Amino acid sequence: MEGLAVFIGSCINWVIAGLAVLTIGGFAYTVLQVGKLQNQIDDHNRHSGGRKEYTGGGIRKEADVYTWEENLMFLETFNKIQLTYSIFEQFIPVFPLLGILGTVSGLIQQLGDVEQMREALALSMSTTFWGLIAAIVLKIIDALFVSKSVNKMVMYFDTFEQNYQMVKDKWDVENDNNRG
Repeated sequence: MEGLAVFIGSCINWVIAGLAVLTIGGFAYTVLQVGKLQNQIDDHNRHSGGRKEYTGGGIRKEADVYTWEENLMFLETFNKIQLTYSIFEQFIPVFPLLGILGTVSGLIQQLGDVEQMREALALSMSTTFWGLIAAIVLKIIDALFVSKSVNKMVMYFDTFEQNYQMVKDKWDVENDNNRG
């Protein structure tokens, strides 16, 4: 029984380590992709600055308010990035659960012999320890870097949509006044 508890505890510790590395990689990928998208948007905004163009609906394209059609490709790209981020973000609560699973499995298998239970408990508790450490560190990384980056893009698209709607409303009012 002792060998099985040690094996399960070791396996869970390796799963925690592997999943932590995978999650950090996913977070790094998310931050890099958001940065790349931000650069694409900035380049697009710089190149669209001085032109007087109109959308198919007659709304003038201005340097700070671009058409929804032009930004739709950016929004689609961002939605894919955000989906990837949300998948890796969901891994964080799994770490303490894996740790508790290791502890419980070790305890269940060692209930018969108190001396063996002490040894198994030490390894079993290490799974809880590493699961909690991984969850805490990854949550801090997420809060300080990844979610900030993602939230910045969410705010960009929200602001864009508000500005676009204001320009459209202004154009509609001007068009109505010219007709009447």
